[in-house]
Amino acid sequence: METLEQLVVAMQLSAKFKKPTIVARLNNEGYDRGSMRGLNQSELVSFKDFLEQSGYFEYVSGHDNAAGASIRDKDLADFHKYANEALKDIDFGENVYDVNFIRTAAEKDISNIIFDLDQYRYLYGQNIDEPLIYISDINLTKNDIQIIGKNADTVKFEKFGITYIKFHAKDLINELGLYNEMRVELVGRPNVNEWMGNYTPQIMIEDLEVFDSALDF
Repeated sequence: METLEQLVVAMQLSAKFKKPTIVARLNNEGYDRGSMRGLNQSELVSFKDFLEQSGYFEYVSGHDNAAGASIRDKDLADFHKYANEALKDIDFGENVYDVNFIRTAAEKDISNIIFDLDQYRYLYGQNIDEPLIYISDINLTKNDIQIIGKNADTVKFEKFGITYIKFHAKDLINELGLYNEMRVELVGRPNVNEWMGNYTPQIMIEDLEVFDSALDF
């Protein structure tokens, strides 16, 4: 069974080696089961589809590039040969993030994570990197999106009590304007905004992908 720890390790390895990754354990039934992570900014759009279509996997369950997976241990060597040949000419890109937390937008502990991390903000810098969080399944309409700032180049939206914001975001604003309804996934830095004595959990967007909801099934 996939665990959060396996998924995070898979993401860290993907970030380090710039390759899709599977982290799995051999169980008593002869299956290697665990978590896979693909690269969102690569030519291989869906690592999940690739694994399923290979015919070697018992199951691949989850999102295009973050899912649980199971393969018979005796098939692993043959799959490696298949994958090395099938993927040899794929450009996996460089835009990969080593994240600390993975959540869907509706999960209720995101706010707690943000406030908890804010207590240790004084530690960031030097040899300690600021944590990153990956959020998927953020469903938006055009009405959810605010364009603010003196130069109208800051994008802001709110879902489930969390504010998401990015400064100097002209290209992103143009992309978000293409769709009436959209699904977003992003990587960002947790942050607590204080204004007039009010404290609001927010995520400073580092990178964001937009998907046309009309294409979702």
